Amino acid sequence: MGKYNSYDRIADLYDHYVKADYDLDFWRAEAEGAGEVLEVTAGTGRVSLPLARAGHRVTAVDISYGLLKQLTEKAGPEKLPVETVHADMRDFDLKRTFPLVIVPFHSLEEIHDDCDVTAALRRVRVHIAPGGRAIVTLHNPAMQSGGDACMLRLMSDSELPNGNRLLFWHSRVYNATTREGMSYQLYEEYDVDGLLLRKRLFTPHFHLRDRAEIEVLADRAGLRVTRAWSGYGHEEWSGEGRYMIFELVGREE
Repeated sequence: MGKYNSYDRIADLYDHYVKADYDLDFWRAEAEGAGEVLEVTAGTGRVSLPLARAGHRVTAVDISYGLLKQLTEKAGPEKLPVETVHADMRDFDLKRTFPLVIVPFHSLEEIHDDCDVTAALRRVRVHIAPGGRAIVTLHNPAMQSGGDACMLRLMSDSELPNGNRLLFWHSRVYNATTREGMSYQLYEEYDVDGLLLRKRLFTPHFHLRDRAEIEVLADRAGLRVTRAWSGYGHEEWSGEGRYMIFELVGREE
């Protein structure tokens, strides 16, 4: 990952194409009564800000300066209780613990090496308060299909603050055998006359793991799975849902 993160290159565009809210009710329900929440890979605050508005004090960790800058600028006018921390999820220590630690939006999938995943989960373990828990969300590899990088789809057409037009195109490729994939994200900015001013290409890679693999890595990190869901409506784990959502606690608890 490194200190300079690729998301910095598209931080100013992130909120124009990431408008997902399908999981927010889930996070609000799971955070109820927590009071304090640590969000790892918080981005621009898609989850952190709604939790702060619900009355929680949120510590938001991310490796991207650019994304955290967007979060801070949004939280400021509302005076929301959000503290941002620039850090790599594999190597940070806030010297305190939290009743709830969350890793939302399937971001753990962007770590390819198992040792690095274990390192990130160890950081989660270190920051769980006694009696507290963590929640990690992932895609279920059994329910994924391959994609065609040649088939770009128009995902959004929006107006930028400067009045220009932003088109966001997307495609993905996924190898079900290796469980490796890549997302192709193309951003095109046009002026009011339809003249193309700028293009940006962003290609994040991802690696999916099944439940058994995640449980092994969690165990290495000193964690154990206490609950699992197949969806953000709290559907109990069936192995057939699109998602894998795990509640984790320290292994000795």
